Amino acid sequence: MAHILLVDDEEAITYVFKRYLERAGHQVTAAVDPVEALTIGLAGGIDLLVTDFRMPGMTGASLIGRLREHTPQLPALIVTAYGAEVGVTAADIRVLNKPLPPQDLVDAVASALRPGGAS
Repeated sequence: MAHILLVDDEEAITYVFKRYLERAGHQVTAAVDPVEALTIGLAGGIDLLVTDFRMPGMTGASLIGRLREHTPQLPALIVTAYGAEVGVTAADIRVLNKPLPPQDLVDAVASALRPGGAS
C-alpha cells in the first residue's frame, strides 16, 4: 500500500479523489492548503504526491520542487483545470486535466508508482 499526499484547494475534489484512492488500497493524507502539504511532505513517508496546479499561496509545480529538494525521486502528478498554465514540467511529472474521472486518477497513480513510472 502506497502513502499518497493529495493536495487540492477544493475540498469536494479532495474528498472524492481520496475516497477512490483509498478504495484502491492506498493510504491517503489530504490537504487543502499547499503550505500544510509541504509540512506533511517534509515530515517524510510519502510515496507519491498528487497535487492541483493553481492554489492560493503556492502552485503545484512549486510544491513538487520544494518537496523534491528533500526527496529528489518523489513521484508526482499534477491534476488541473489549467493545463496550459503548467508549462514545461520535468519529464517525470504527468499532468492530468480536470474534469477527471476518478478511475483515471487511480490508473495514473498505479502507473506512477510502478518502477520507471509517472509518464
